[in-house]
Amino acid sequence: MHVNNHTKYLLPLCMLAASTTSLAIDLSVAAELMYFDYEETEDGISLNHETGFIPGVSIAASRPYRSIEHSLEFSAYGGEVDHDGNTQQLQPHQTTTEQRIYRLLYKLSWSLQNTDADLYGKVYWQQWDRDIQPNNRVLGLFERYQWWSIEAGTEVPLMRKDRQDLLLGLGILTTLNGTIMIDLSDFGTGEPVLELGDGIGFFGELKYEIKQNNNSRFKFGLQLRTWEFGRSNTLIVPNGFALCGQPTCEIHEPESTTIQTTLSASYIHHF
Repeated sequence: MHVNNHTKYLLPLCMLAASTTSLAIDLSVAAELMYFDYEETEDGISLNHETGFIPGVSIAASRPYRSIEHSLEFSAYGGEVDHDGNTQQLQPHQTTTEQRIYRLLYKLSWSLQNTDADLYGKVYWQQWDRDIQPNNRVLGLFERYQWWSIEAGTEVPLMRKDRQDLLLGLGILTTLNGTIMIDLSDFGTGEPVLELGDGIGFFGELKYEIKQNNNSRFKFGLQLRTWEFGRSNTLIVPNGFALCGQPTCEIHEPESTTIQTTLSASYIHHF
């Protein structure tokens, strides 16, 4: 997985660690496996559907302060999934899509007094590079999505026993300021950028933690994150003969639904 262009997003994690040398801090690293499920629809009709497993890694730093905990996390995923859709001429088309997903997340947790429950809020930025591969004499297509998400929810313990914890987290989220860049250079129409419609979503997580000693523990997690993008604005692109056989073409991004189910195994060290 090639993520060199995104190492700048690790800077906040390093700054947090450097600024808290005299304070308690947890650092974690995780191996993850995501089942990726994405579908575009128009008027209730499926246009294309992409599914498959994508491996990934994440690193995180968190620091508790009284009843508040601050966390920063960077995640990166990359792999190939199946693409089942249609051509511009509405002919069935099967191929594969190379996926690259990057997420930078900040989380603020607040422990409620006299309870074991936590409330949390998250703000995260995401980038998704979607490279649909050429196949059966049909050209490929590269798209880059970028957007923000805001999430709020709660986390409650289902079990606390000796050195073991089982936690359940539930939240709702909304997407904001999403854009998609469509690389139409092969069609002679440049790289137009569309504004994605905002949408809502859901987050659920089940975490099982095993405390190895006072300074280290292991965590195994199952996450479900789902959201929607609304239909984008419409752009008119010139020189559309190669793209649609006309002098100009109208393009837009249809509404879509994304479901990401992720298994993770983490090692956490307390400093």
